[in-house]
Amino acid sequence: MSISDREKLVLNAIINYYLTYGDTIGSRTLVKKYGIDLSSATIRNVMADLEDLGYIEKTHTSSGRIPTDKGYKYYLSELLKIEKITQEEKANIELAYEQRMSELDLVLKKTSSLLSKLTNYAGIVVEPSAYVDKVKKVELIYVDSHTIFAVIIRDNKNIRTKRISLVNPIDRTELEEISENIRQKLTERNLSISEIEHFILDSHYESIIESPEPGAENDGELEGNFFVHNMPGIFKDKNVSEVSEVIELFNNRGDVTQLFEDVVRRRNMENGGVDVIFGEELGVKGLEDYSFVYSVYKIGNTQGILGVIGPKRMPYSRTMGLIKHVTKEVNKVIGDIEKNFDET
Repeated sequence: MSISDREKLVLNAIINYYLTYGDTIGSRTLVKKYGIDLSSATIRNVMADLEDLGYIEKTHTSSGRIPTDKGYKYYLSELLKIEKITQEEKANIELAYEQRMSELDLVLKKTSSLLSKLTNYAGIVVEPSAYVDKVKKVELIYVDSHTIFAVIIRDNKNIRTKRISLVNPIDRTELEEISENIRQKLTERNLSISEIEHFILDSHYESIIESPEPGAENDGELEGNFFVHNMPGIFKDKNVSEVSEVIELFNNRGDVTQLFEDVVRRRNMENGGVDVIFGEELGVKGLEDYSFVYSVYKIGNTQGILGVIGPKRMPYSRTMGLIKHVTKEVNKVIGDIEKNFDET
């Protein structure tokens, strides 16, 4: 059932007041504060209709109202206008990405920290979790006799670095021999990142060239990573028992990645758009009073997720404006990484 323009006007004012002050609002305050050209009696009737429709509710016997989840959802989809961020905020976001970053992990880690700093909420960035494309190139960098870095570049232009600690010492000559063997094997068949690591660690690494047995897992692997910043900060007023399920969830990379990707996929989110998911929709006990405000960014032909988790009563207009601009910058930086990749 659609609501009238008069009901939209009153609902918008009630929600804006609650988001700003966290309190109920009555008809007289609505008239005075928002200059609504209606009598208090008319507004009370409109509020009664909105309550019957399930968009607002009383918290006690007074005439004040607050929005329900249904009211929030209508506000977010029909009434909210995303706030344009200030030139200073734009400059600060662009400055954060000014330093050239050639590794995807560094971009995503920087983004989760930046989102938290801009909003004071928990910054979340999820890398796409899917069977990865073929590894195109591997560079092994000698750090010391027990430590090397592997720089792994895939056909989808995703770059991953991995620090590998060795039990037995290795010298530069041995490392170059292993590098040459990996390069040779990559011309013969695809290797997953875990296979490459095993290749380096296993003294009998020649066995890795054997074809997998029928029915075995294919050579791809789920590689989606996630970065979270300031998650404890949003739960500082909660008892540990109230958020234990949330803490357990965020200790498992695969579960977090799958959770957010499943929910976002159902929304059919477009690149660059901004949306909101209420905590109860995530199905995790302890997140009922929170919201996930997010957007999607592109990595090759896949999509990642970035956003913030904060209290349900947050300034959505400003938060969505910030996330929209951060997404724009992330797409730009990743585009530069892909361009440089194509030129090498």
